[in-house]
Amino acid sequence: MKIQKLDVQHLSLLTELFDYHDVDGMIRQCTQDIQNGVIDIFVLYDQNTLIGELHVMYRHEDVRFAIPGQRAYLFAFRVREGYQNMGYGTHLMKMVLSLLEENGYREFTIGVEDDNRQALHIYQNMGFREVILRKREEYQGDVYEYNLYLRK
Repeated sequence: MKIQKLDVQHLSLLTELFDYHDVDGMIRQCTQDIQNGVIDIFVLYDQNTLIGELHVMYRHEDVRFAIPGQRAYLFAFRVREGYQNMGYGTHLMKMVLSLLEENGYREFTIGVEDDNRQALHIYQNMGFREVILRKREEYQGDVYEYNLYLRK
């Protein structure tokens, strides 16, 4: 198992874990955000197979999501089918949280959709218990409603 930051040259690999409606748009946006220090994308490999991803946002216009150097927003947490329910996602999340804490972050937020009971269970076990916002947003034509949870 290996965890690393994904560089912009390899963003197309994310299509292995999520069916984007506009791959070029995702690559453009992620490239811009990575180059501007807004996000990092952490990936988990099992030998040469990409099995998980977790995006981390460091700056957001709404401070309930992220505050540079203090609060990081975690999103787009995905584990490849066939590797789910085996602890890989928890391992990725714990390693990224540890890395962020080593870099001075003490607060973390994560969005959980209403119907994702499994994710909610994992996040609550990791200390994400306080709902600080109810949010509805659109991404590539799909509408998502979720609660933003805070871990201090």
